Amino acid sequence: MYAELNGLRMFYEDRSSSDPTGVIVFLHGFPLDHSIWRHQLDYFSTSYRCIAPDLRGFGASSELKKPAEPTPLTVDTFAADIVALLEHLHIKSANFVGLSMGGYIALAIWRRLATRKLVRRLIFSNTRAAGDTPETKANRKRQAELVKTQGTRPYADEMLPRLLAPENIERCGNEVRHMIERTHPDTIVATLEALAARKDMTDWLRRVQVKTLVIAGEKDVISPPSDSELIAREVDSGKLVVIPNAGHLTPLEQPDAFNEAMYAFLR
Repeated sequence: MYAELNGLRMFYEDRSSSDPTGVIVFLHGFPLDHSIWRHQLDYFSTSYRCIAPDLRGFGASSELKKPAEPTPLTVDTFAADIVALLEHLHIKSANFVGLSMGGYIALAIWRRLATRKLVRRLIFSNTRAAGDTPETKANRKRQAELVKTQGTRPYADEMLPRLLAPENIERCGNEVRHMIERTHPDTIVATLEALAARKDMTDWLRRVQVKTLVIAGEKDVISPPSDSELIAREVDSGKLVVIPNAGHLTPLEQPDAFNEAMYAFLR
């Protein structure tokens, strides 16, 4: 399905049971698309209404018209798009599940007083609250230059062993590579710049007053379990689950364990 909003033609999946218990909004990570959630959509759409969008520029979502002078992309831009989509769908409250960058977006929606009422519960997966270190900022700049000059394939080559636990590369690698390589280079570059500019949100965690589940991958080298431990400790009502044999893409790498943790939290 598509919705035209905020100068964007946004693709989203909307799957539901005949009598849904509630709404779950799935926010994918970078540089991926909504299909990273395919196992969760199959599992939870039997009892919930599940909304899984492709974020601006990712997957099948695209700008309606290239602006003459584009404004820099930010995490808040993505958050505003999601809020507009929920308004379009007349959804007033939802459980938000954010993977990596999707977690940043979910927290941005909570952070805005005007949209906080949308958030029923939060599930953060493989994410962190801290901003980029100088070293990470420099690495994002290097990666942006790589994509500008050589395209998405060498970037995918670099990212796969960081995104996935070693034992999951053979099983999940081609699927993740496809998501990365079909993303437009301009989108990857703009998002790398947005992530580098993201501010530290650690202080905001103490203001989160909804039930929160934090899921970590035991072998995540991008957002290690210590990042998830901090989030679970700082929020008002946080629970931490560390899933074995998972890297940065736990919903894809260990879907059964991920779904079980989510189900137990939401019921």
